[in-house]
Amino acid sequence: MVWILGFFTLAGYNFSFWLIVGGIRYCYERFFPQKERGQGKPSATLTPKEVAAIIPAHNEAQSIERTIKALLKVVPKSNIYVASDASTDETVSVARTLGARVTDIHPNRGKAGVIVYTLKKYKLLSRFKAILINDADVEIDRHYLIRAIPLLSDPAVAAIAPHGMTRWKNYGIWEMLFISYRVRLWRVIQLGMRFGQTWKFTNASYIVPGSLCLYRSRVLKKIQIDAPGLIIEDFNMTFELHKKRLGRIAYHPSIFGLHQDPYNLGDYIKQVTRWNLGFWQTVKKNGIWPSFFWLSTGSFLIELILYALFLLSLPALLILIAQNHFTPIPFFGQKLSLADIFIGVFAMDYFTTLLAAFWEKKAIVALYGPAFIILRIIDAFLFLYTLPLAFVTKSSGTWVSPKRR
Repeated sequence: MVWILGFFTLAGYNFSFWLIVGGIRYCYERFFPQKERGQGKPSATLTPKEVAAIIPAHNEAQSIERTIKALLKVVPKSNIYVASDASTDETVSVARTLGARVTDIHPNRGKAGVIVYTLKKYKLLSRFKAILINDADVEIDRHYLIRAIPLLSDPAVAAIAPHGMTRWKNYGIWEMLFISYRVRLWRVIQLGMRFGQTWKFTNASYIVPGSLCLYRSRVLKKIQIDAPGLIIEDFNMTFELHKKRLGRIAYHPSIFGLHQDPYNLGDYIKQVTRWNLGFWQTVKKNGIWPSFFWLSTGSFLIELILYALFLLSLPALLILIAQNHFTPIPFFGQKLSLADIFIGVFAMDYFTTLLAAFWEKKAIVALYGPAFIILRIIDAFLFLYTLPLAFVTKSSGTWVSPKRR
């Protein structure tokens, strides 16, 4: 039956491969402890005093206080630089009250633009050995550098990709749908793919997330952060890191921060559209080059495109089965039944949700799980919708912050 391949249809062979690699990495590091696990004391070659933190912000008065207070537990106050991108609220005054070095930048330059402006204005790349980029809505864990610095004791490591965790609050019933879905998404992507892709023997991660990422200064000097025409910077920075062979990406789940994810449909669609468009723009800009990185990324893209098409065809398939009196219909040389769709798509998707809920110890994720397929269909549409846009859209990088709590 078709549903026997349901897991591989749902997750993809690329995802399944990296899930297995991640399992091998876990066993390897458990039985052969290594420094790259992210445990231990900071290396003598780098201290928190040698790390500068940049907080790009646009109208983030509601969240930036918590962000700065969390960061003060990680780096000295004098190392915190807030780059206010033409904010019209109290972002600047709040940041200055907390003692951060604030630059009130006008006109609006976009996130990448204000990062570059701040790096140049304060000569941070020559004054500090590493740069931490901390979004204004993200609270860094107080152990972040204690666990990240040992990874940088390996000179081959160019950047640290953080582990993202969703901040839980008293959201409403509708809002919890988006929060619960994002919790599942982060768990699946980070432990299902990123953990395996960032093993020291692989180095194939296609993204160093743009918030709470830690780059060596010598590496940032060789990366064009504010590449023209791109709506976001983190995909391009990661692609350049691979393309220019600047070093490998390290990652461990213990190096994390708390993110404030979109909790309404409008902000969710805007964020996912922005991410997808930025990704496709990056692919267009950098092209394809012979590498293990592109072997992995390319096969993953093919799977994403095929599965997106399949998800968007689900309504039509269900209608055809209904018109056929609920008997199986021909589907690529096989018979596709209603049971195949239910088990191979809906049940397998919910099974993945149950695993995430168990891992996160959040029963509410399982409660909302049956509705996640709707958001997956929205994701699929936006993924395909933004592909042609990447060839006709020139982005300034300017941004509008979503609603914060």
